Amino acid sequence: MSENYLSGAFRQPRTELQLALDEQTGTEHVTHALRAVLTRLGRLAEDDRDLDASVRRQLSAAVDLLRAAVVGTLSAVRAPAVPEPRSPRPRRSPFRIPLPGFGSDDEERRWAREREEDLLRSRRPVVHTGSLLDQVQAALEAADRLLAEAEVPPPVRVPIDWHEDAELVNLIRDLMTAHSEGDGELALRRIDRLRKDLALRHDIEVVDFDGSNEWMFTLGTSPGVTGGGYRTTQPALVMRDGRILRRGEAVGPSTGPPAPDTDTGTGTGTGIGTGTDTDTGHDERSGQGSESYNNGGKEHNHD
Repeated sequence: MSENYLSGAFRQPRTELQLALDEQTGTEHVTHALRAVLTRLGRLAEDDRDLDASVRRQLSAAVDLLRAAVVGTLSAVRAPAVPEPRSPRPRRSPFRIPLPGFGSDDEERRWAREREEDLLRSRRPVVHTGSLLDQVQAALEAADRLLAEAEVPPPVRVPIDWHEDAELVNLIRDLMTAHSEGDGELALRRIDRLRKDLALRHDIEVVDFDGSNEWMFTLGTSPGVTGGGYRTTQPALVMRDGRILRRGEAVGPSTGPPAPDTDTGTGTGTGIGTGTDTDTGHDERSGQGSESYNNGGKEHNHD
């Protein structure tokens, strides 16, 4: 997992939030916007196929935890309660006759409600957007550090001397036994078992050339190969995750020399169609020549 994954992914959405929100915004508006951004951030981490499945789950869980903490805290913010105003009981003249809607108790209650609404509007809770986003950024950076420290370090490879590797020593002994006894079948059986053990116990595949894996092989030509296909001379050793430990080798048929000219004309030096062997000078016309050769000092003639 790359360092600062979550905090780095939050930088662009943070800029967008700062542009969309006022410096002081109501809690409801901020809660809705921040919930949407953190939800997208969690999905981004969960769908990133460049990361291992376990890392994706850890990142998604960290974002869920942060979203629950921040959004839950903002949702719990409420405007302070306004105490019920206690207006003094009006003094009325004993000679005054109250008229409905004028100086009555209804008018006083209406005036109290309007005053309470004004107080609620003036005391509505707001969020300082910049400070809130700073805290979210810091929380994501802390989550990145926590996840990085929780990663299991790769195992340290300690070189082992050959004489301490029992499996290797047994393999060498079996092959040397086959060599001492001249037993090719024993050697082949041991090699076949080794090939299976490499795949089952060490995740190393022994791959032969099949025409579709050219990138694992160095291809060459050989005049002794016939049939138009390639033959594996050295197999490739490939890890199960695709890494090539050793490239293989394969050879195919070499391109032969161009076919001789079969023109039957009277070309110079071809000896074709002239009736004379240009190399020996003997007359080879049908029925007119004889061949002689020396066999043990004796001359023989054939008609």
